[in-house]
Amino acid sequence: MGDTRECDIALDSAALDELNSPEAKALLDTIDSLRELQIDKIIDLPQIVVVGDQSSGKSSVLEAISRVRFPTKGDLCTRFATELVLRRDSKTKIGVTIIPAKSSRSSQHFHRTSFNKDALAEIISEATEKMGIRQTGFSQDILRVEISGPDIYPVTLIDLPGFFHSETSDQTSKDREITKQLAEHYMKQPKSIILAVVSANHNLAGQIVIQEALKHDPKRERTLGVITKPDLAGSQDEKKCFQLVRGEESKHKLKLGWHVLRNRPEGEENTSADDRDADEEKFFRTSAWPRFAPTSCGIRSLRKKLSRALLELIQKTLPGVIVQIERNLSTRQHDLDQLGKPRSELADLRAYLLEIAERFQRLAFDGVDGHYGDEFFGDLYDDRETRKLRALLRRLNSAFYATLVTKGVGRKIEWEDDDRISSHDGGFSWIRDGDDVPEYLKTYLHLFDGFREPTIISESDLCEELEELAAANQGTEFPGLPNGKLGFQLFKMQAQPWRGIADFYLDKVTDFAESFVEELFTHIIGADERTVNAILQFCVVEFFEDKRKVLKDKLQEILRPYVSAYGSTLDAEFYATLSSRTLEREAGRIASLLEEKFPAAFTEKGGKGLTRENVELAIRNAENARAGEFGTDKVIDMTMTHFQISLRTFAQNVMNLAVENCLISDLPAILTPSMVVRMSEERLKELASESKDAQVERQRLQYEVNMLRAGLEKCQRSRQHERKDKISASQSLPERLILDPSWVVAVEDVSVTVVYR
Repeated sequence: MGDTRECDIALDSAALDELNSPEAKALLDTIDSLRELQIDKIIDLPQIVVVGDQSSGKSSVLEAISRVRFPTKGDLCTRFATELVLRRDSKTKIGVTIIPAKSSRSSQHFHRTSFNKDALAEIISEATEKMGIRQTGFSQDILRVEISGPDIYPVTLIDLPGFFHSETSDQTSKDREITKQLAEHYMKQPKSIILAVVSANHNLAGQIVIQEALKHDPKRERTLGVITKPDLAGSQDEKKCFQLVRGEESKHKLKLGWHVLRNRPEGEENTSADDRDADEEKFFRTSAWPRFAPTSCGIRSLRKKLSRALLELIQKTLPGVIVQIERNLSTRQHDLDQLGKPRSELADLRAYLLEIAERFQRLAFDGVDGHYGDEFFGDLYDDRETRKLRALLRRLNSAFYATLVTKGVGRKIEWEDDDRISSHDGGFSWIRDGDDVPEYLKTYLHLFDGFREPTIISESDLCEELEELAAANQGTEFPGLPNGKLGFQLFKMQAQPWRGIADFYLDKVTDFAESFVEELFTHIIGADERTVNAILQFCVVEFFEDKRKVLKDKLQEILRPYVSAYGSTLDAEFYATLSSRTLEREAGRIASLLEEKFPAAFTEKGGKGLTRENVELAIRNAENARAGEFGTDKVIDMTMTHFQISLRTFAQNVMNLAVENCLISDLPAILTPSMVVRMSEERLKELASESKDAQVERQRLQYEVNMLRAGLEKCQRSRQHERKDKISASQSLPERLILDPSWVVAVEDVSVTVVYR
């Protein structure tokens, strides 16, 4: 802000005092104290925004209200937003700043040590030069003039460029858009009183400001209409103005009503403010306009009307201001709590890290066990699934096993009697029935899309291939018996994809677990980025680098029986599975041959014509049909039986012995309280020392928390005071008011105003 030394300020305090009232004083002091606490930088506070079409007399209205000179000549028309911010303060201060529209540019500060009623025009002229717009063009930059002093009435007045229809060499379509954007920025704020200025000597329907005000205040609750230049109005325009002020124009009826001002005519810009007010009073006494009540004409009654409107707006919005303050206070207090207490001593560092370790260990166990009660895990519908670790692992495990079942085989055998010999589906009904993948599993199954589908070989082609291999590798087995070693070689060929799929699965599990841990530490530590990064670097990264090596070694250990040694199965399970498979195969063959040789047995009721000799013949034919010199059909049955059992065992071992035992169960041990207790001074400083940025952030947050608490207390006291006033006012009003119907009675809190119409 500008010069903070004692400054020379000369303003018309009497005129500004007319914006005040005993009822408003306490509330306005509260609002001003909120601004003094800089709460207006966090929430919107009430202000008066003056809008209108070009040459409607906006700046003259502002000048009349504040008695501060605004440029009103055509060559100095308003080309940017000007904020005149008046504040009560124990010291007199002046601050003049150009706030750039783009954050990439820095603010420009003016050096001012004095301010009087004529200074604003000079400041605006200087700002116009600095913005580089001079005589033409408009700017989205904002000129803010802040005046503080012990006798200054607190109010914020906003002067905006006027709306215009036609484009000229000085006013382009881009300028028109800038004008609308600036007006929208201020008018849409629910705590802005819109002072909509219309000129009496122009058709009301043709003035843009009416529609713009309606757009941003559709209920017409915070718009006050001001009619200027009544001395220039023709008879038709004058009639329309009468209707507006009397509230007879339903389309443009405003809750705050309409008001008429007669500003300085052209050529009398240099007359004094007192002369201006005297001329206005004389005009309304001697022209057709006295037909209106004095409360609807003249600058003095407008100030009172604005004071009342501002008071009502503050009373109406104060509960919302309190809610905003409470919300901002809660957010900043949470951020402050996340930073923790200041830590300069070794004991502070250890205590801080102990708290982090305790929370981490507890929440890590919750994630591993699937207990999602803490806010970190979100609610039932939260889409941050990486935080719900156990649920994620279960879906990833299903996707891993489904991929092994569908893609974890060297070659997929196409059985000649597919109806009898069921393919291995791993228990997944959607694989067995050929249905779509369940929705909950799609994302995880897509992770394995990079693995190719197995090639297909028919059962007969595989038998021929095995017969050739068996002939080339015969041993001392009896003719017709299978070569066991041939079966193990076939098994190894079929199990080749296991390593790649399992290796990829372990990488994904590790990635997800690492993301879970990183998110958890970030959540626990909060805004202290230095400690977050230090723990991730010195604890988390090292932990997962080690675990990736451990998992690779464990996978090698689990794979060894299947690639370089004898991977045995339980004899009983193998025999039962093989017998079932053989029975399915033989039953299929017999049924097929019976249907071929004796079709009547399948078409005639009761199998008529089928004899014992026929069945024996069919069985002998079946044996002869598939009898082979090398027993390759049995090799295939034994190999696929061994493959099916081993696949399930392999998947379980990878999930349990590798993932659960070597990784997931150790996550809560990444940082434990016992580790912190034994931690060296050097490591403590590495992990828990506070950065300068964190110290600055804590100071900022603490300042804002204190500021918001003070503001909240002021608002709550003002609200309680307001309630008491309303109670006492309602108690002091007479039970009945009996008045002549020709009088209009208005009851306002504690006073009764009677106006004769």
